[in-house]
Amino acid sequence: MSKYHISRALPFSVILVALSGCAWFGEETKRAEMIAMPAMERTLSEAHGALPADGKWPEQAWWQIFGNAELNRLIETAVADNPGFKATEARLRQSQAMVDAQAAELYPTVDANVTFTAQRFSANSTEAKLAGDHFRKLVINPFILRYHIDFWGQDKAALDAAVGEALAAQAELADARLVLSVAVSNSYFDLVAATEKLNMVKAIMAYRENLTKLEQVRVDTGLAATTPLLYSQTQLGVVREIEAASRAEVELQKNLLATLAGKGPDWGRSITVERSAFPKRLALPGNLPLHLLAHRPDVTAARLRAEAAAHEIKVAETAFYPDVNLIAFAGFHSVSMSDVILQGSSLAYAVGPSIDLPIFEGGRLRANLSYKEAAYDAAVERYNNSLLHAVQEVADSLTRWRDIDTRLTEQRQTVDAIAGTSRLAETLNRTGLNNRSELLEASAVEYEQRYRLAVLEGEHFKAAVQVIKALGGGYSNDKEH
Repeated sequence: MSKYHISRALPFSVILVALSGCAWFGEETKRAEMIAMPAMERTLSEAHGALPADGKWPEQAWWQIFGNAELNRLIETAVADNPGFKATEARLRQSQAMVDAQAAELYPTVDANVTFTAQRFSANSTEAKLAGDHFRKLVINPFILRYHIDFWGQDKAALDAAVGEALAAQAELADARLVLSVAVSNSYFDLVAATEKLNMVKAIMAYRENLTKLEQVRVDTGLAATTPLLYSQTQLGVVREIEAASRAEVELQKNLLATLAGKGPDWGRSITVERSAFPKRLALPGNLPLHLLAHRPDVTAARLRAEAAAHEIKVAETAFYPDVNLIAFAGFHSVSMSDVILQGSSLAYAVGPSIDLPIFEGGRLRANLSYKEAAYDAAVERYNNSLLHAVQEVADSLTRWRDIDTRLTEQRQTVDAIAGTSRLAETLNRTGLNNRSELLEASAVEYEQRYRLAVLEGEHFKAAVQVIKALGGGYSNDKEH
């Protein structure tokens, strides 16, 4: 074969070798797979006694069902001013900007260029015959076109990945809003319960102080031994400790609420305590197992991250193929300042493709592909973990609800019974059939039971919040329906 034929065949041989190398991405490995929705029908059937299955999914502003204006204000303030939530909003804007930047890669770019060069040639350069000469060059290109021809779908896959990341960031923002509103609600209900407990403890302490004074008088007058007095003093000391702890709990919850709202502790001192109205009916959605994924922002975000990672694999695969760009320019080039535009001979233009062929990359492309595949596997497993956590959260919230609901019912019956005992003691005291110490003791015991009732009522509100959170807290992804 002649040298001419060899020189003509060489570029085609290089292309064939490159294309054959493009098809070799390394050893194929098994990708992670998304698990199906775990079975939870038996768990739901056990919960339907306490929560019927004929309700709707929570509304977006779900906290309004408690009818508490102060709670509404706290959540609205937190969503507007909480630094962590605002940082999540900023990440969403970043993702959306990346979508716009990636979308721009699908379109040609046009720019302009002006270059002026002044040069003196050296006697020791390759232009030795021009030694000592001064050279000036003016280049004006008002039109430079660059267009990446997306033969293999690289730009499209990159755009799909960016869109997926932006949608995932949007779902994560919804999840951050849900987590923040739940944290504010739980802290506020803890504050309400702590305030109620403090009031109960103050009443108990007043009864214990009066009872201790009465026992002291009886000891001083020789009407009783010291044992009842010592017992009463011990009980009074315990109540005082509980009172101090309850007072500190009120302050701590106000500090926490102020931080969640993005404010300082002094702002928290202005938080008012209002009793909430418990929802008249709290029921589970009838299509809970089927549409749970559409109402969980954390699971939606994890799925979108995995789908975006799949597009990133596509981008990494296209790097093995030849990259084709179309380049064109038109302008005026001249070594004379005067005729660069006036003379048509200064006109210059060019148009043509530019092809980059990956032949030897030292394993960089294959390593990048392996990295993207591993990132996809990790994203899929994070989705699987999010799904399992979501199902567990539903089951745990229902178990917690049944437990609190049962205990609250029993405690209310206990309080009613103790209240009857206190009324009887008061009647007997008025008729002189018992002494005042028995009346004070009965009243203190009643308020102790009311203290326990306040604790359970606070837990009852928080249990309702956890059920709502497990159901997605008003989030809805229409694409899942």
